Amino acid sequence: MRIDDRLLSDVVGVAARRPFACTGLGLVGSDRPDTLTFLDDARYLPELRANDNVTAALVTPELDDALGDATLLRLVCDDPRHAFYTLLNHVARATYRRLPSEIDPSARVHPRAYVAEHNVRIGPDTVVEPNATILPDVVVGARCVLRAGAVLGSEGFEHKRTSRGILSVVHAGRVVLADDVEIGANACLDKGLVAERDTVIGEFSKIDNLVHVAHGAQIGRRCFVIACSMIAGSVTVEDDAWIGPNASLAPQLSVGREGFVSLGAVVTRSVAPGQHVSGNFAIDHRRFLEYLRSIR
Repeated sequence: MRIDDRLLSDVVGVAARRPFACTGLGLVGSDRPDTLTFLDDARYLPELRANDNVTAALVTPELDDALGDATLLRLVCDDPRHAFYTLLNHVARATYRRLPSEIDPSARVHPRAYVAEHNVRIGPDTVVEPNATILPDVVVGARCVLRAGAVLGSEGFEHKRTSRGILSVVHAGRVVLADDVEIGANACLDKGLVAERDTVIGEFSKIDNLVHVAHGAQIGRRCFVIACSMIAGSVTVEDDAWIGPNASLAPQLSVGREGFVSLGAVVTRSVAPGQHVSGNFAIDHRRFLEYLRSIR
């Protein structure tokens, strides 16, 4: 959906200095050309100046002055954060399309399971157990198993503090399960925040009971995510990784191929391919064991 000066004026009441049109919305580090973003924190000024993908930015009067002779179009308002996310919500709702849900005839959906009437696809030979909930904007591949009480497609936790109060952000992405995925009992998978980054579980991966997978997290093929672990938003877990029980992964980091996260680990830095990490905060497993020996 094109974002132009008329839409900006109609939705958030911000007047542009000249006519403009952008192809999408994104943060200051956006890799999408022709982006409209916002800036309300001077720490991100260098990143904004350096990003040629940003065409226009909602900014405060103070940051408008700080940008000096920068060539991007500045859209001045008192609360850029509120204006940006209000616009994002408007676009998400305006572009949303409802299509009838499709369930393959060979799928076995328990009578006490809930499947939304729109924007769900369930592939062949998939099993949906009692009290599982499949909300809109979920794609389930072939031969998947959704255990009792699992929830797919819930709205993620994205709320913004603004001068006009707390603004909840509409999620425009999906949950996508590839073939041969298993989701454990009472696990919860939030749908992606933006359409460009769905929440994805790759082929043959197994998600245990009581796991939370947040919006935009993407898990590769043949991964094991064990009970009560938490995968935060926009995390990337590559193929054949192991996430242990009660582990917590901070937002936007990555776990490389065959990475191993021990039980109870609190991971705040990306895990290299083949690396084994342990502890709170998690460090390389060998260093962790050396530390334990040193204090005993």
